[in-house]
Amino acid sequence: MVPFSVSDVRRVLVTVHDHDVSPRFDMTLEVLIVEKSDNGLILDQKNLLLSEPSAEELCSIVQSERVQDVICGGIEEEFFQYLTWKKIRVFDNVIGPADVAVEAWRLDELKEDTIFRQ
Repeated sequence: MVPFSVSDVRRVLVTVHDHDVSPRFDMTLEVLIVEKSDNGLILDQKNLLLSEPSAEELCSIVQSERVQDVICGGIEEEFFQYLTWKKIRVFDNVIGPADVAVEAWRLDELKEDTIFRQ
């Protein structure tokens, strides 16, 4: 089996609170990182717990985990600008179950300002 090259995979970090997308980027204590192939197949996923809420720590995780996309609820302009400056695609103002948001991302159907109903 040929290993995936960096261009063949995409990673997303989702801020999570009680199985939903966390309403605030800077107040989240849990993140879900999902990796998909270029054809949308989920290759890997993991949850990380933070000891305390920190937008700076989340930005550091985005970089250390080689994340290309972020799904979150509200995000302060300073962190939005920083992430987009680092070429990270930010889907903000997303509300609803984290797994539904990830599925929309996997299918390349996720948009900012989306409310998912259960």
